[in-house]
Amino acid sequence: MSSSGTGVEDVVDSGVAAPPRGTGTRGRAGYVVGLFGLLTLLLLGAAVVLIAQGSIAIPIGEVLRVLTGQDAESAVNRTIVLDARLPKVVAGLLAGAALAVGGAQMQTLFRNPLADPFVLGVSSGAILGAAIVILGTSGVGWLSGLGVVSQLGVTGAAVAGAAGVLLIALGIARRVGDPVVVLVVGVMLGYLAGAVVDMLVYYTDPDRLQALATFTRGSVRNVTWNELQVIAVSCAVVLVLSVFLAQPLNALLLGDRYAGSLGINVRRVHFLSLASVAVLSGITTAYCGAIGFVGLAAPHLARGLLRTADHRVVLPASALIGAVIVLVAEYVAGGNGLTRTSLPLNSVTAFVGAPVILWVLLSGRARRQAR
Repeated sequence: MSSSGTGVEDVVDSGVAAPPRGTGTRGRAGYVVGLFGLLTLLLLGAAVVLIAQGSIAIPIGEVLRVLTGQDAESAVNRTIVLDARLPKVVAGLLAGAALAVGGAQMQTLFRNPLADPFVLGVSSGAILGAAIVILGTSGVGWLSGLGVVSQLGVTGAAVAGAAGVLLIALGIARRVGDPVVVLVVGVMLGYLAGAVVDMLVYYTDPDRLQALATFTRGSVRNVTWNELQVIAVSCAVVLVLSVFLAQPLNALLLGDRYAGSLGINVRRVHFLSLASVAVLSGITTAYCGAIGFVGLAAPHLARGLLRTADHRVVLPASALIGAVIVLVAEYVAGGNGLTRTSLPLNSVTAFVGAPVILWVLLSGRARRQAR
């Protein structure tokens, strides 16, 4: 990110529209309120349908009775709703919302429409930690004799790997203070972690590869209530912090110098955003795998629907859209009870993310050619 102020045209060229100039009307306010209401209804509807559908279909009325604390007609249905399906729905909702908010922040900080929460390489560190346990602690694995590694577990190792990359990235961010340098370092760390994983795959038992493939493709189906507590805390921190960062991020759209002239501590905003999003991407990857494209696509959809880049409305809209994308993707991937096999969650989210990326690139090119 350049430290010099930039004009509105430069912001639009980067794929991130300039914030509104405060000429809102009743019609505009009504449109925004209506859009948020529609997104909320879509989110609630997707959550209820995902809970109701599965290998054992449960009537929606029964689901609503259980969720509202009323007596269920069947104790089995109550157990399925509360213990089997509700945790994955809440995990998908939180992960989708937080990844989308993190993606919106990264796109603004790096002034790059293709930035997402995983650009810092933290998710690659989580995958590396998981790969070490999955591939190395089998009966014939090269770490099978190290009991402490196997006891750490896949999730614990993923958190440890993410923490290692996080400390390196934030240490550099605090020392250098230039988001572009942090971005390059994050990309390099991601490539380095990926190279180590490839080497582990090459020398490991082929029977262990399926478990690693399942982890890297993302899933919210195996999240428990105990794990959900960790996910909820990390996601809540990012979402709450984003409320306080909305106004500074609006100023950053027009350049660091402009934001600094308004009395904003630009370096602190950079560090807080990077730290919160890095923690988020590491935790979500550790517990849900690498859920791609959500943090990339949801902010662009929010800006397109709202026709503004004002973070005060873009961030909550991104959260709702990201949550809807993950829940709908989980329904398509294997939560509908129509297929016996489950698709990778990443494969489904790519069907949403890839067209959005193409739209951003093509629309940006069209704007430049029109001048």
